[in-house]
Amino acid sequence: MQMSAADEAVMREIARLQRNYEFLSYGLTIAWLILVIYVLMMVARERKLKREIAGLKAMLEEKEKR
Repeated sequence: MQMSAADEAVMREIARLQRNYEFLSYGLTIAWLILVIYVLMMVARERKLKREIAGLKAMLEEKEKR
C-alpha cells in the first residue's frame, strides 16, 4: 500500500511537531533547573547574611557590656 503525497506531508508535519515539542520540553526543563538553582543560591545567601547579622549583634552586645 503506497502513501499519497498528502499522507506523506501529514507524517512529516507530525514528525516536525514532535521534534518541536521535544525541544520545548528540553527548554522548559532547563529553565526550571536554572530557576531552582537561583532560588537555592538566594536561600544560601540569606542564611549567610543572617549568620553575619547575628555575629554583628553579638559583637555589639559584647562591646556594650564593656
